[in-house]
Amino acid sequence: MTKTVTSLFHTEQHAAAAADRLEQAGIPRDTIDIWSTPHNLAPLLEDDGISRSDAYAYVEGVIRGGSVIIVKCDDAEVGRIVGILDQEGVLDLDERQTAWRSEGWEGIVDADRPDEGSHGRVRVRAHKPEPPVQE
Repeated sequence: MTKTVTSLFHTEQHAAAAADRLEQAGIPRDTIDIWSTPHNLAPLLEDDGISRSDAYAYVEGVIRGGSVIIVKCDDAEVGRIVGILDQEGVLDLDERQTAWRSEGWEGIVDADRPDEGSHGRVRVRAHKPEPPVQE
């Protein structure tokens, strides 16, 4: 099954360095996306199975100058990808949300889809399969 691995970095440069490290480790570049603008990011993440609350937290991180890495991979690659991202300085999304809330940010609470699939600072979700094409 395909998984979606997401993570937030301080800057686009940090995210680019992490993406380079992933590519050096054999992760195909066409499976790695870096988002440094918030436009359409939340719907994209939600379409990939990310909870609404996490999706909007990632958007807030990007608005505050960060960048999000999204990696599509097989189950077998998740551990290696998470390990590389952790070594490259990924931010803890839960800690960021707590800090932002203390500053007045309200965020979004998604009661229908709990935030599961977290590996420390990195989120992992099963990718929604495309419906089969019927002729």
